[in-house]
Amino acid sequence: MKLLIDIGNTRIKWAVEEDNIIKNSKAIEHNKTNFLSLIRQAWGKIERPTTIVVSCVSKNEIADQLIAVAENIWTDVEVIVAKSSAIGFSISNAYKQANKLGVDRWLALIALHHYYPGESVVVDCGTAITIDVLNKQGLHLGGVISPGIQLMKYSLFQGTEDLSNVDQAFPVGLSNNTESAIYSGTVLAAVGLIEKTLRDYTDCHTLVLTGGDAELLSQYLNCKVILEPDFVLKGLSLYSREKFE
Repeated sequence: MKLLIDIGNTRIKWAVEEDNIIKNSKAIEHNKTNFLSLIRQAWGKIERPTTIVVSCVSKNEIADQLIAVAENIWTDVEVIVAKSSAIGFSISNAYKQANKLGVDRWLALIALHHYYPGESVVVDCGTAITIDVLNKQGLHLGGVISPGIQLMKYSLFQGTEDLSNVDQAFPVGLSNNTESAIYSGTVLAAVGLIEKTLRDYTDCHTLVLTGGDAELLSQYLNCKVILEPDFVLKGLSLYSREKFE
């Protein structure tokens, strides 16, 4: 059994993998002051894994803390930290400096090529919105990055007077109050970015959405969408299988 850990900019997500099946995925925000104790409590209920596989795009300190917690619970457990590379897993990285591509994006591309071979696009709708395109040969054509919905909202609240951060959903469209106008504007900005990227840079019909706002954005996109909430974890599983088994 493996323990797969995806450390994002906002959340830590983990799941166990048995017989190449990922199950029991859970998540917690790592800005909570007691997140380590919550992690320790949750992982204490998990059977000892043979291997722990980690992906991190947040502070290295958080990865170090989580690895320390894991090694305290399960002594001498093998820990693998995933890294982006120029070529691997039948795909090639568009970045000239391969290690500069966020490892979460690399893992999502690995999963994309494995589960949806052919020309395809993966969009991670998290703290940042990342869009990456693969062609039929597994060549990464590159990608774009934008602030995610919550980050767009936060930038408005930080840079504008007399606005309050309202964590509430509204109907998307022309609005008659500021809070719903901001909600609609940020959602439509994200939708517009995705649709324009698809229209201008690829002819593919396979669009995979992952990340915390994936389900929300899928409701407003004028195209067929495949929702994959555990897509980075799936890539992490594939990474560990091909590289270390």
